[in-house]
Amino acid sequence: MLKSLYISSFVIIDKMRVDFDDGMSVLTGETGAGKSIIIDALNQLCGNRSKASLIRKNAPKAVIEGIFEVNMSPALEALCEELHIEADEQFVITKEILQSGKSNVKINYQSSSNNALKLLTPYFLDIHSQFETQKLFEEKNHILLLDEFAKKDLENILVDYQNIFLEYVHMNEQLENAIEEDMSDEQLDFLTAQLNEIDELTYTDDEVDEMEEELKKLQNFEKINESIQTFSQYMNHSQGVLPQFKDALSAFQTLSSYEEFQDSYDQLYNHYYNLMDEYENIMEIYHDFQFDEYRFNELQETLYKINRLKRKYGFTMERIQEYRQELSEKIDTINHRDEYIASLQEQISHLKKEATLKAETISQIRFQYAKQFEKDIQKELKEMYLDKAVFKVQFEKTKLTKLGIDKIKFMVSINSGQDLSLLNESASGGEISRIMLAIKIVILQYGLVETIVFDEVDTGVSGKVATSIGEKMRRLAQNIQVICITHLPQVACLAHHQYSIEKNSQDTQTIASIHRLDQEERVLEIAKMLSGESITQEAIENAKKLLNV
Repeated sequence: MLKSLYISSFVIIDKMRVDFDDGMSVLTGETGAGKSIIIDALNQLCGNRSKASLIRKNAPKAVIEGIFEVNMSPALEALCEELHIEADEQFVITKEILQSGKSNVKINYQSSSNNALKLLTPYFLDIHSQFETQKLFEEKNHILLLDEFAKKDLENILVDYQNIFLEYVHMNEQLENAIEEDMSDEQLDFLTAQLNEIDELTYTDDEVDEMEEELKKLQNFEKINESIQTFSQYMNHSQGVLPQFKDALSAFQTLSSYEEFQDSYDQLYNHYYNLMDEYENIMEIYHDFQFDEYRFNELQETLYKINRLKRKYGFTMERIQEYRQELSEKIDTINHRDEYIASLQEQISHLKKEATLKAETISQIRFQYAKQFEKDIQKELKEMYLDKAVFKVQFEKTKLTKLGIDKIKFMVSINSGQDLSLLNESASGGEISRIMLAIKIVILQYGLVETIVFDEVDTGVSGKVATSIGEKMRRLAQNIQVICITHLPQVACLAHHQYSIEKNSQDTQTIASIHRLDQEERVLEIAKMLSGESITQEAIENAKKLLNV
């Protein structure tokens, strides 16, 4: 569940921290007070794209931080391991939005990414906005909603099927390429020539580096020779370092019999012979290194060919060898074209058969769950005063797709005697909101998500329908945390906790704030929702009645 939310310099919010409890919480306030900004902030924690316009005017950056308590599941633990996130029963998610429009994300104080948020937060937070309701109009989402309902029995087999299906698609692409690809004798000669060209230079990247280093030394031989001669002059000439050091050591030797100088003499003696050894080692290396004109020309020619090869086939010898493998496979394919195509066709036939069997099993599972889904939705709709409505899941068979062989549509009849039709053809805005709420309630009772946020899910309804929606959310809050933005007193009064969001002008800026209402404040807030800015005694009495106080 969402324990705490901190927002700083976000849109019209200066600084805001709000703590949430379990049960049902409502956020109320005038239109434009900033309620939806809370949803926008939570969406940022869910991985929505950030932009500089979300930062409050004159602020360097915006900060949003949410603290979530979660029950760890095997799937969540596996995801945390994959994302290299330390799994815990508490997740601290922090997002900074910078003036550049970019963002910094941390999960449990470890640097992370927006993509990680998109993968992680669905395990413990679901945000239902009016945009989510509009998704009901898109048929492609109907199958996803049913699959979410059937997740318990469908998830593993669907993953297995998709792996087979993707392999099936890949094999079909290979077959198509094999049929369309130029496999003439001229193409075979061209590919063979490329292969032979690569095989003339079978060096590794390390060997190429060594040749380049050797060529560099040969190119700088004169400079190296001049430097060594100067170095030797300074080191071993009659007035050089080593003879002078030796004379100084001989002069100091007479004092070595004195105990005070013995250690110093011994150290200088060791330094002299160490220096002599190092000088001789340098000169030995130098004498072994001679300019070889034949080797110089050989290296230039070989590296020229290698660089030409890199420009044609890859920037590294490793990539060139990978390309060589591709050439070899293409040549083998041309030489055995008929056998290759026959092999692909056989594999495709096998994969199609295997995928079709799994797709049929998936379809059967969906059909079984669809009956229960219809029944549960029907029950929820009846309790929200759509007792004449009929909800059906319609199945059509298709060719193999990533989701199987089913095309699924949610069909509805709102009134008695009305034919079943798609949602957008027969339902009003308020009816759509109730249908989507019913779907959410039915799906969530089988899911693992621990917090759901409703953004004005009661739009387009009033009276007893609004009360029924509030009761639905309160009942849902027995199992998961519910946070709801509402304008309706019938919904607000059913919450366990209520927060008021207000907008105030300070100097030249408008700033939103939030605070949790006590019992007396709730009465006044509900009364304001009932009667407007001028609160009447009658509104106060009605508010007390709604709140049972």
